[in-house]
Amino acid sequence: MKTPCVHSCKGLCNALTVAEHREEEAIKEYREYAAGCDYPEVRDILETLVREREKMLTTLREQRAVLEVKFTMIDRINESFS
Repeated sequence: MKTPCVHSCKGLCNALTVAEHREEEAIKEYREYAAGCDYPEVRDILETLVREREKMLTTLREQRAVLEVKFTMIDRINESFS
């Protein structure tokens, strides 16, 4: 992510989307390396990296969903005052 955070982009921030995309790409790349690897110990390391990245991707998606719910609630509260 090359652009600085403006800290006022509720609902428009791409940081989590970029992070999710990078995790997906890393998983894909590690799987490709593992599939072509003939050395069992190296393949095990790569498969471990895939599992860890998948956990992180799941966490990232869950946290993003929580934030989306919070933003929606904030919008509804603000709308009730207008």
